[in-house]
Amino acid sequence: MRPALRYGLFCFFLLLPVFVFTPRAHAQKQVTLKRATNLRPDPSTANPPHKILPKGSSVFLLAPQPTNGFYHVRTVDRQEGWVSSGNVLLSAQVSRKLVRRPAVIETEPGERAAVACATDLSSCPDSGCSSADSPHGLANQLKRRTPGGGAPTLLTFDDFQSLQNQADSLVGENKELKAADRAKLASLTVSSGSVSEGDLVSILGFLVGVPHPNTGESVNCNLKGADNNDFHIPISNDAGNSDFQGIVVEMIPQSRPTQWSLANLTQVENASRLVMVTGSLFYDNFHFVNSDPGSPKGGQPHRFSLWEVHPISQFSVCVKDDNSCDPANSSDWTPLGVTP
Repeated sequence: MRPALRYGLFCFFLLLPVFVFTPRAHAQKQVTLKRATNLRPDPSTANPPHKILPKGSSVFLLAPQPTNGFYHVRTVDRQEGWVSSGNVLLSAQVSRKLVRRPAVIETEPGERAAVACATDLSSCPDSGCSSADSPHGLANQLKRRTPGGGAPTLLTFDDFQSLQNQADSLVGENKELKAADRAKLASLTVSSGSVSEGDLVSILGFLVGVPHPNTGESVNCNLKGADNNDFHIPISNDAGNSDFQGIVVEMIPQSRPTQWSLANLTQVENASRLVMVTGSLFYDNFHFVNSDPGSPKGGQPHRFSLWEVHPISQFSVCVKDDNSCDPANSSDWTPLGVTP
């Protein structure tokens, strides 16, 4: 799909192109109908229904959130249609404590033995513990750099898979990248056109896995503690997915709003709220893709793509219980930690 309009988001939102969020990579989730329900040919009541589905029928969701108050579904006899979202019983989400001990901690090469190279975060340079002209120092600077103004490109999860495929061909995984290597990560093909590393992008999705602080990264001068480190946040296109089926977005500690807390992130995850994340497109070349839960790679964050939104500049939460928020409607969204 291509953006067609622009809208003004309140508070600190930037202009965002209109884009109907329909993730093609959505894992088809089976749900139950709470009552007898019309199976309709489109997401409206304007046309006669195909048929009535009995109470207790099972259907498969073809998209993770409703359109105009209707879920796009497929019946067990493979007929597609639309049903009222109020008649769908979604599976209960697993309860989580507000702050949980992470099962997987992101580490960089040589990080475990590293010592702090600055006394505090304010004295840590943009290149962290590496020289500014080194490959690692270049990556550290990109992790800190927020793109300037303009409209972000709204990406899908399919786009992140495509970007990984392109990066595998151009630069590979788990290696230092010189400036000439990073220059190859430009004009990459996505569904709405093209993007380059460092561009301003947005992604819609759900928090999965365990949001947690990294520890002692070179970019933050190997300082310890949550206040001195990036928040590692796995997101996916379905709230029922694991982090193996997602990507990572990161909040950096420099000037991080107090509302961007682990407690608020976990509350959003517990509520299975759709989120909209905006920030810089970054390729985390220090790791391998780790997307197979049956054969996980030790020490590697769970994700199907090494491309991240890092750093995050905006984090907004859908205010509708059915997650039918329109990216073009500012009243559908609220900043993380702000009550609508």
